[in-house]
Amino acid sequence: MKPTLLSCAAAVVSASVPSVKIFPGIDMPMLAFGSWKPSFDNCTVQDGVEQWLSLGGRHLDTADGYGTQPDVGRALKASRVPRKDVFITTKIPGPIGGQVAYDRIANTALSQLGVDYIDLVLIHWPCVNYTKTPPWPTGCGLKDKAERIDTYKGLLKLRKEGKIRAVGVSNYLAEHVDEIKAEFKEVPATNQVRFHLAQHDEPLLAHMKEVGTVLQAWSPLGGPSDHGVSLGDARLKKVAAKYNVSTAQVELRWESQKGVAPVTVSCNKAHAMGDLESFSFTLTDDDIKYLDGLTTEREVMV
Repeated sequence: MKPTLLSCAAAVVSASVPSVKIFPGIDMPMLAFGSWKPSFDNCTVQDGVEQWLSLGGRHLDTADGYGTQPDVGRALKASRVPRKDVFITTKIPGPIGGQVAYDRIANTALSQLGVDYIDLVLIHWPCVNYTKTPPWPTGCGLKDKAERIDTYKGLLKLRKEGKIRAVGVSNYLAEHVDEIKAEFKEVPATNQVRFHLAQHDEPLLAHMKEVGTVLQAWSPLGGPSDHGVSLGDARLKKVAAKYNVSTAQVELRWESQKGVAPVTVSCNKAHAMGDLESFSFTLTDDDIKYLDGLTTEREVMV
């Protein structure tokens, strides 16, 4: 069958998104499309995911706690993009024990997604009694540590059986990653945390690079409710004008050049395409340092 213009364009975009190597030696596209329902204001999760795939996006991010695994599964099926070409990440809740973690993937996630393996599974939170405002997560106790270890064991069993390809974590502090390294002589493939211009934990990023865990960014563009730097900020617009790109592309490129893999969401086709094309330029070291120093306190709204 002769390829359509859309399929050719999608292939070009897909090729332009670089991959990063994650443990144990798997290539992961550096830009993912999230599926947290509150992020979708003008389309359904399924429609948003289908559009992302049609534009050439090849990394999908969901979670048991989002309740959107079925939506992602339906979108993947409707897209007709070969399973082998799509990288799927999902998450199980915080420490829930090895057997429960195993069952949650083997008996629920796989069937909801309509696949026979998942590329990356994350433990969503490191403890039960966490707070979602900095400094966090707090409230972790000794029982949480034991449960974290046991939960990770359950995911390793799934990896050994070929049901998942990699095991990662989300919202983990450096100390939580270190305990995995000490217990299993390996590190999580990724650690997905809040990371944007106004909130970027540089010591955590440095430690993840040191141990070999790739940092991922949820809420990569921040926002008013997340105390982010506005995409309309005059300082950010000045950098964007220098490269003839959008401010969103500048922030995403700032993250990817720092070795952080963003997880983005947009129902807007132009915005989604812009996200996928955010690797088409390279910020200078001086621009990276400048962006590192932006804060909401000095923000100029225009």
